[in-house]
Amino acid sequence: MDLAALIVRTLHRYDEHDDLVRADPQALAVLHRLAQARLPECAGPELVRRLQDALAFAGYTFWASVSLDFTDEHYHLHCPHCAARLVIVIGGYGHYSAVRDHDDGDIHRVPLAPAIPEDLTGIGRWVHGVATAAGDATLAGGITYLFGRATCGMCGSRFDLADWFEAENTPGQPIDPIVPRTDRSA
Repeated sequence: MDLAALIVRTLHRYDEHDDLVRADPQALAVLHRLAQARLPECAGPELVRRLQDALAFAGYTFWASVSLDFTDEHYHLHCPHCAARLVIVIGGYGHYSAVRDHDDGDIHRVPLAPAIPEDLTGIGRWVHGVATAAGDATLAGGITYLFGRATCGMCGSRFDLADWFEAENTPGQPIDPIVPRTDRSA
């Protein structure tokens, strides 16, 4: 199952063989159920790896490839309004968006606004639920920030972090998702 998960997790980058994956969606559904069944017995880095496997088999190849190590996580993206290059920090160094300056480090820092766990939908709700059930407070807390809101330190605009991160980094999904899509209406 590990090899199958690794193959499926790379699909968002390599689309020349998507038809092979689309040809047997039932196999992916079975693999997803098997991966989900293994989650309750996992903890720490193994939980994250198995969660990424389950996300891949569910059709979320982008989220399956995103590092979820919220002890010190950095994501890079452009502001959806002014296109400033931002770094998003979630972990031991804080929870903020900033502009990374070569000489001065992170400047124009603005705290992230975490999502309220009860208000999470789609993938955010599912991953938070798995983390909470496993007792992984670091993963559960990190998800609230990743699926919360960020503010650009350059132009001041606020945006839904996970939605924009996914939109900026994901071509069309190669397979139909099993878990409901993230709600983009907010």
